[in-house]
Amino acid sequence: MRMQFYDDDEADKLATQFFKHYYHDRGKMKWGGFLLSEHTAALKRELAKEQNSDSNQ
Repeated sequence: MRMQFYDDDEADKLATQFFKHYYHDRGKMKWGGFLLSEHTAALKRELAKEQNSDSNQ
């Protein structure tokens, strides 16, 4: 497979066509999932700290 290179005008047209017709931005769902995973990870770290401090007492 050969890599194809575009000049600036061709690249702009291709990108415009892609975002207009093919790309679907999940928007808030995407960020909501990211925030949920970060929150879950933080809760797991907090729980591990609590369990660790309880076992040291």
